[in-house]
Amino acid sequence: MMRRNMKRMMAAALVGVMTASLALTGCGGKDKKKSDSGEKVITVWSWDVALMQLQEAAEEYQKDHPDVKFEFEEMGTDQIYKKLSTSLATGNGIADIISVEGEVLVGYADKFPEGFLDVSDVVETDQFLPSKISEVSYKDKIHAFPWDAGPEGLFYRTDYFEQAEVSPEDIKTWDDLIEAGKKIEAVCKTPSGDPVKMIPVDPKKSTIYSLIRSQLGIGVFDEDGNPIVDDERSIQAMEKAKEIYDSGVALNYNGWDEYEQTVVNESVACIPEAVWMIGTIKDKGPQTEGKWGVMDLPAVEGGEYSCSNGGSDVAINAKTDYPDEVKDFVKFAMTDEALQASGFEKYGLYPSYIPAYENELFQKGDPFFGEENIYNIFIENGKKVAEIPISPNGQEAGDSIGAAVSKILLNGEEVEPVMKDLQKELEAKFK
Repeated sequence: MMRRNMKRMMAAALVGVMTASLALTGCGGKDKKKSDSGEKVITVWSWDVALMQLQEAAEEYQKDHPDVKFEFEEMGTDQIYKKLSTSLATGNGIADIISVEGEVLVGYADKFPEGFLDVSDVVETDQFLPSKISEVSYKDKIHAFPWDAGPEGLFYRTDYFEQAEVSPEDIKTWDDLIEAGKKIEAVCKTPSGDPVKMIPVDPKKSTIYSLIRSQLGIGVFDEDGNPIVDDERSIQAMEKAKEIYDSGVALNYNGWDEYEQTVVNESVACIPEAVWMIGTIKDKGPQTEGKWGVMDLPAVEGGEYSCSNGGSDVAINAKTDYPDEVKDFVKFAMTDEALQASGFEKYGLYPSYIPAYENELFQKGDPFFGEENIYNIFIENGKKVAEIPISPNGQEAGDSIGAAVSKILLNGEEVEPVMKDLQKELEAKFK
């Protein structure tokens, strides 16, 4: 959700920059036929910045494929999913190419196993981040091309660290982060005079619990789709989330707008977040240029993985009239190194295509964050994200998990009984 809203914010500033050479029209529901001139028309559903990047890719593709034309329809994610569900159920009115968020894809693949073209023959799995290949793979098929990823790191305010005499090298674990947070709060003030908190936490969402759980290499469901929130690693993750929250170093926030305000108000010293947070920090806190750095996430005992947040994929309608042409275009769009670098630079779409990291853009870093190349952290962490099974029931389980987090963080209930009850609830719901 955070990443989706960040994209919409970027789109407001970027819309209109694409050339008019590509038709931007409503394309859902019409038959795809060759035009009188023999051109093949490929239709696309996508949202804001993702759509603009696909338009850019289409312009490049048409230089060598003048007989292929594109029609783009811009929609928000909710609109896409509503139309996609109807279209897959009826088999009519679906675009050739559809952008789908990574966490949502498996739900469609489960409900409509023949809805998307199997692209196993054109996706070179060793060229993409393993966690993204896991995301698009379901029941022996690859249902979409991996696109942007969200490897995480710990953004931190170098000036606050210096004021409190805290060194980034001293923060190896979440316990270290708590102790550093206490020092920073005792010394540092925001521009408005309030004490600086260490990290932002929404106590009604599973964000910090999910992050630590991912570091332990476990999800909400196992490979067979069974809930495992009462697993000892899941309980350990929730215990650590509670410990961080109860320590007092967290700043409460509610929703995306308040999350952005932690940057605007300079009210936190650290933000554990995905690479796309770069864009939000630069947009909302231009006055903080030169005051940010990025380091690795604090470790949790027994954790050997990194984690990610957000990302999307590109699916192909299994009934497209032009399967070869569509697959060829999507492969081009997802594996052209220059296009992938451009997508990140212009729109914040961090590629999951590993060879793209050799592009000069990723080698020089971002001067807003100082002389050190901050991308190195994300490149390495992207390779260390666990291949956690994604269940088609994951989205529906989210509300129940959020309610459990609220009981623990806001009401002070004990972790293990709440997680045991959550396990029973999910088992009953998804048996």
